[in-house]
Amino acid sequence: MISNEKEYRSTKAALAGFEDALMQYDVLKAIQGGIDPMIARAQRASYERQAAELREQLVAYEALRDGKVRELEVHGVSELGKGLLEARVAKGLTQRELANLAGLQEQQIQKYEKEQYGSASLNRISHIASSIGLGFEAKLTLTGEDPSINDMPGGLSLADFPFAEMNTRGWFGRQIDRRTPSAERARVLRDFFVQAPREIAPALHRKTAGSLSVPRRAALLAWQARILMKARQRVGLARRFTTPSAEVVSQIAKLSSDPIGIRKVVELLLEYGVIVVFEKHLPKTKLDGAAMSLDGIYAVIGMTARHDRIDNFWFVLLHELGHIIRHWPRVVGEGIMDEDAGNSDELIEREADEFAENAILPKVTWQGSTVRFAKLPEAIIKFAARHDLHPALIAGRIRRERDYTEFHDMLGSGEVREFLRSSGYME
Repeated sequence: MISNEKEYRSTKAALAGFEDALMQYDVLKAIQGGIDPMIARAQRASYERQAAELREQLVAYEALRDGKVRELEVHGVSELGKGLLEARVAKGLTQRELANLAGLQEQQIQKYEKEQYGSASLNRISHIASSIGLGFEAKLTLTGEDPSINDMPGGLSLADFPFAEMNTRGWFGRQIDRRTPSAERARVLRDFFVQAPREIAPALHRKTAGSLSVPRRAALLAWQARILMKARQRVGLARRFTTPSAEVVSQIAKLSSDPIGIRKVVELLLEYGVIVVFEKHLPKTKLDGAAMSLDGIYAVIGMTARHDRIDNFWFVLLHELGHIIRHWPRVVGEGIMDEDAGNSDELIEREADEFAENAILPKVTWQGSTVRFAKLPEAIIKFAARHDLHPALIAGRIRRERDYTEFHDMLGSGEVREFLRSSGYME
């Protein structure tokens, strides 16, 4: 949400940019220029969706700022921070004015509001509410659940998480001795999730709602938290998320032919507010990638490089970008976690697969080529060079459509993780 006049002005400017882009965007012209029709339509739909979201944010902020809202609803303790932010705006206070009233630094208020008071103590929250002049009453309902499990995310317990693996990877900031009592290990795990961005609060992707084992669900949640923490460290390098143009999307796969194409695509996507981070999958999962959001401002792509192949890297990257462009509301609301990317019958997964394939090579180009029937590597290499692609991407597509036993030595196996480690992207 918008928290101050500076953000209000930047949001209005962003909306004007989307509206201008929509006025000038010609789907037919893009298609005639060689852009795949699906990519062209997806870009326009994404512009329309983002413009609508920005309008909603502006209307909500204006209603608060102009005194049209006198009562605020908070559904649960996790929404207290959002309520305090809205109350400040409704009272006509700037962050600096609230800081003065509360006897705090303005930067502290900014930090609290950015994390929706996630790190503030109950006493501090009470003090802030009093400084705003906020009356508060609440109705507490006992759920009947075992309170011993409610201090972990999703009602999970210490035993459900791959604590030893997380510890080995250094996720807790220090090594925890294996003889440490379980109560202390539980506290360490709770502290880990407290540091995680609030986006992990909603229930995980629909796949976790009963169809997964408890340890697998816990591993996915831990990995998601880790990815978002790593993304948080890179927000200073990223702009606000905006949909890359169809022309930019069509150029991404061409970076595969560049020896440092992975580094270039990571840097390119930062310019559009898409933060790409890498972390190996945890045991009990088959996670390839994920599409998420940070603060509703940045898009996040998490990748595991589980299949250490060049063709798989670019397909998964574009699959997740497809989710971000085509399924942004879902991405913001709960995130999309992809296990075995490219092997799902779900509609949004098929749409992301289609996006990735067409971003690599337009459908009409692929269907009109004879390389689909190639028997020799030379034909693949020649075709890939003509389209500025790494041969692995063509070989991989042939394997998916024809036979997974073919051209296995053309996939760039073993090259991706080595590049990620040498570039400092993956431990």
